[in-house]
Amino acid sequence: MKLRDDMLTHGVNIVTAYHEGRRAGLAVAWATQVGTERVLLCIGSHSATRQLILESKAFGLSVLRADQLEVSRTFGTRSSRDVDKFEGVAHHTAKTGSPLLDDCGAAFDCVVANVYDVDDWLKIIVGRIVAAEFVRENYEPLIYRSDDY
Repeated sequence: MKLRDDMLTHGVNIVTAYHEGRRAGLAVAWATQVGTERVLLCIGSHSATRQLILESKAFGLSVLRADQLEVSRTFGTRSSRDVDKFEGVAHHTAKTGSPLLDDCGAAFDCVVANVYDVDDWLKIIVGRIVAAEFVRENYEPLIYRSDDY
């Protein structure tokens, strides 16, 4: 049996990257904390954001609040190859050059520590957190539901 996307509970996060004048962002449900200084992402080969992460060796991770479903859809339903997902979304540049959302629960600036091939399509990317921003003291995270996309 295979797991459906929504069988386990996942928060929705925006993963971003910048490299040589290009920026990209992607809504992901497969991001998690690995200890106190690292985060783990799973990103498929079709992602323009993954390409920039691997080229820049850095990424940003913005944790969405429960009231940010539309932001999630902005970053989760179109490709960064086709549209500038940051247009109209307040953001700033982190130390690594990665964009971080101004309005979210928390944001993390990360450098790539390890990359693991799961198969021909999927990579696990482990990032070391170099800076953290706690935008909101208390917030309810946006939980991934496949029906929302």
